[in-house]
Amino acid sequence: MTTATAPATTLRNAERLLDGNVGAAGTSTRLAAFLARQALEVLVEQRCRALGADAPAANMRSKLTILRSLDTTEHADAAAIAWNRLSVACHHHAYELAPTNAEVRHLCTVVAQLLEA
Repeated sequence: MTTATAPATTLRNAERLLDGNVGAAGTSTRLAAFLARQALEVLVEQRCRALGADAPAANMRSKLTILRSLDTTEHADAAAIAWNRLSVACHHHAYELAPTNAEVRHLCTVVAQLLEA
């Protein structure tokens, strides 16, 4: 990702998809989950950088581990749980139902709370 959109803008676009204000082909909830996960990933990168542990080459699980050791327990747990649930919601499996609007909206709320923290 060469240019990152501000996490708040990306999250707002996810919420607009869930509200039905923007049309999208396919499952809008899955696309909204993908956008919310992108916003969370940028937020985690920014938080790691702010804590003095910039690791641009690290994967997201490693960055979440960095948060667990350097940030507050509540913040690190919320970020890890939201990222895991959003990752599950992003993947399509023939044997699973798509995530519901309410599930993705709740995860967007968690990401929004992390943005405000």
